Formats: sequence, C-alpha cells, structure tokens
Amino acid sequence: MGKTPNINLIGLRRFAYFLSAAIIVGGMASIALHGGLELGIDFAGGNMMQVDILDDRADIGQVREVLLQTGYGDNVQRLEDPDKNLFILKAAVQEEGNDQVISAITSALHERFGEEGVVVERVDIVGPRISRYLLRTSYVVGAVALVLILLYISFRFRLRFGVAAIAALVHDVLVVVAFLSFFGKEMDTFILAALLTIIGYSLNDTIVVFDRARENLKSARAYQDYSGTVNTSINQSLSRTLITSLTTLLAVFSLYIFGGSTMKDFAFALIVGILVGTYSSTFVASALVVEWHGWRPEKIKKA
Repeated sequence: MGKTPNINLIGLRRFAYFLSAAIIVGGMASIALHGGLELGIDFAGGNMMQVDILDDRADIGQVREVLLQTGYGDNVQRLEDPDKNLFILKAAVQEEGNDQVISAITSALHERFGEEGVVVERVDIVGPRISRYLLRTSYVVGAVALVLILLYISFRFRLRFGVAAIAALVHDVLVVVAFLSFFGKEMDTFILAALLTIIGYSLNDTIVVFDRARENLKSARAYQDYSGTVNTSINQSLSRTLITSLTTLLAVFSLYIFGGSTMKDFAFALIVGILVGTYSSTFVASALVVEWHGWRPEKIKKA
C-alpha cells in the first residue's frame, strides 16, 4: 500500500466557506437579475420544435423571422453541431390547440426553406397542468429524499453527521443551480435527473469519509484531537475519492463532447456536480462535523 497523504484539508475550511458562499450568493443574484431560473417547457409548459435546416446559409435571424410571422413569438436558439444546422423554436403553451401551433410553424418553415429543406427532429408539447404537476412532484421528491437521507445517516452514524450530510447536499444543489444561471442553462427534466444523480454521487462520497471517521473515533486520544482525526480520515479516503471522481469525469466529458445537443446540458450539470460533490464531502460535510464538535463536543462512543 502507498503512503497515506497528510494534507491539512480541514485547516482550509474557512477559505472553503468563503468560496462556497461567494458562488451561491453570486448564483442567487444572477437568478434574481434574470427574473428567476429559466425553466424548460417541462416545468414552464410550452411548445418546442427542434429542426435541421439543410440550407447551410440559413441563420438564426431568418428562422426567428419565420417564427415571428406565425405570431407565436421569437424564441429561437441555434445548437452547435458540426454536422447539422440545428435550431430550437419555442412557443408559449395554449390552453388548447397546441397541435395547430406546431403545424403552423412547420408550414411556415416549409414555405421559407422548402419541404425537403426542413427536417423536424423533435417536437415537445407540455400543457400547463402537466408542467405544474411535474414541478410540484419535483419538490415533493426532493424533500422526501432529503428526509430519508437524514434518517438513514443519523441511524447509521449520528445526528450531527446526518445534518452535515444534508447541508452538503443542499450546498451541491445550490452550486449547480448557480452555474446553470451563470451559463444560461434551462431547468428541465434532464437537469432534474442530473441533480438527483449528483445527490447520490455526493452522498456516497460523504459516507465513505464518515465511515472512515467513525472507525478512527474509537479512542480517547482520537477524540482529544477531533479535527485531526477527521482530517486523517479524509486523507485515508483521498486516493479513492480522486480516482473515482476522475474516472467518472472522463465518462461524463465524453458524454458532453459526443452525446449531441440533447445531452449537453445534462452532462454539463453532471460535470459541475461531480466536482462540487467531491469538494463538499471534505469542505462542507466533514468540516461541519468538526465545527459542531467544537461548538458542542460529544462523548466518546466506544465500539
């Protein structure tokens, strides 16, 4: 076995608090300045078409002009794709007759670029009731998941470990949401799936460190140097954490580069989440346990 590193990571926790606070506050300010987090049609409701216009000379201005002529707005985005000329057109949801909206936009595109010059690759129609149901269900699922995680970790370890783990998970979600706002990404069901994946990934990393700390905190000497013992536990898990994170990032980067436009935002959220999840297991979860012990020391629990 290789030699265990001896890096004073817990000693950097004050700087980590400042960094986390700066990112989260900056993210919340960005969301406020933009009038809220940009919601995809899954949560906001709406009509969305992804089209490939075979005429390479077609630009976003021409496509936006076509959408304006239909009377359904001007929300057009161009997707980066080396092999296709992809555009996403969005229109506000109607109480009824959304199929006619899609038909009208398709007809206008055919009239401008020719029937053979437009390939409709994807159509999504989400009504207002469905979008509200999805949004409400997402909140409920997230709340239930956090409560169950708190109960599990409190049972397996101690209450302070459970609270610290929940704080780390909330921290991870807030940081990912901040980066979504910084880069103008939409919150949709793909991003929600990424957030749930990140919660599971971050929690697993945190439990590995907590499990090592529990094993090390079985002597009076270890309790006398509580922060040092926790720091040693982090260092003992460091190689495993870095190798797991690196290999996972390689897979997700491949998804980001080669997964196509549909998976790009999903992979982006995962990349941010894996990085921040690795960071939070040390500088949020473990650090909060140390802070709690300094505030209210617990008695040693022998095996």
